[in-house]
Order: sequence, then structure tokens, then C-alpha cells
Amino acid sequence: MRDSPSLDIVVDRPLGKASSIRRAFLRVLPSAFAIAPVSMLFGVLAYRADWSLLEVLAAGFLGFTGSGQFALLPLSETDASFLTMLLICASINSRYFPIAFTTVKRLPKTVFARTFVSHMLGDEAYATERSSDTVLETLVIRSTIFVFWVVSGVIGALIAQAIPSAWLSNGIHLGFPASVVLVYLSVTQIKMQVSGVYLRPLVMLAACLVLAVACYEWLGPTYFWIPSVLITAIILDKGKKHE
Repeated sequence: MRDSPSLDIVVDRPLGKASSIRRAFLRVLPSAFAIAPVSMLFGVLAYRADWSLLEVLAAGFLGFTGSGQFALLPLSETDASFLTMLLICASINSRYFPIAFTTVKRLPKTVFARTFVSHMLGDEAYATERSSDTVLETLVIRSTIFVFWVVSGVIGALIAQAIPSAWLSNGIHLGFPASVVLVYLSVTQIKMQVSGVYLRPLVMLAACLVLAVACYEWLGPTYFWIPSVLITAIILDKGKKHE
């Protein structure tokens, strides 16, 4: 009689883990499908800029950021150095540092696994995750979006090979839809964060803007991004705590 409960527990654990993976996957699947066209668009634009399939794959795997990867396209066309492109991509991705700290409790314990799961953090994953998610559920959510993004970029480059060259002429700005979407999402996110959260939102946003402009004037258009993001995050975080 004593062996029955322990047997039930052993049988229930795999079923519980499988159910947890399934729920997390179904929760993130709509977001994964939503980002696929954007990544495919990057693949098309990268192919037009004479990127190889390997370069498209590496950009998605190592960069994993829509805004950062799209920003690299015009730089590559102007023969910018690898270091410059790396700094630009790293500075754009630095916006994830503040939000990454809030997810530490649901990350793996080992250094390598924690680093890789942190690398897979994106806006869509952060919006999908819950504070109550387990390490496994967090891994499922982030890896699903990560795989969809990387694979979709390569698919976009493959599709671009079959598109007539006249459709990809320089007179057609294929990146415009993505720019519009990014601007709309940014404005919407600012409105959501400011409304009813901070005591004096307009003053704080004005301070962030002034400091960003000051960094731009002092450090230039290439290096101003990282300190601007860090200062803005600190200001907004302090304002939230004093609310």
C-alpha cells in the first residue's frame, strides 16, 4: 500500500511536464506567427543587399532583434566596419537590460543556459511570459519565438531569390511597413507605460528626451544609444518606485 502513492507521483510528473510545455507553446504560438512576416521581410531586404543565406541566418541567430537587424541593412550597404555594426546592434539591444532583470527568477541556474535563454528574450516573449512561469515554460516561450524568427528570415531570403528583380528595385522601399509598425508599437507602449503609472509623466519624459539629446550631441549618433537607454531606464524606474 505504501508504494502506490509514490508510483502515482512518478506517473503524474511526466504528464504534468508535457501539459506545461503544451500550454506554454499554445500561448506563445500567435505571437510567433505574428513576427514571422517581419522576419521574412528582413530576409528579402537582406537578399536585395547581397547578403548570403549564412549571413541572414547569423544575423537572426546572433542579433535576434527586428530593429537592430533592419538598422544593419543600410550600414552594410555603406561598407561600415563589422565593429561599427556590432556596436549599433548591441546598443539597440541594450534596451532589454532593464526588463531582463525582472525575469531572473525564471531563468536556468547554470551560466551558459542562463546566458542563452537571456539572449532569446524579445518584446513578444516578455509580453507573453508570466511571473508565475517555470523555467521550462520560459524556455518554451522564448525558444519558440526565437526559432520562428531565425527560420522566417532565411525563408524570406529564399523567397527573394524567386522574386523578379524588377520587384526589388531601389525605388521600392520594402522596409517602410516595418518602420511604420515599429513606430506605432513604440508610441502605443509609451502611452501604456505613462498613463496612470508615473506621478509626473510629462516632466519625466521631457527629462529623458533632454538627456538623450545631450548624449547625442556629446557622443555622436553612433555611441549615444547605450547611455541614453540606461539613463532613461533609471529615470523611469525611479519614477515608478516613487509613485
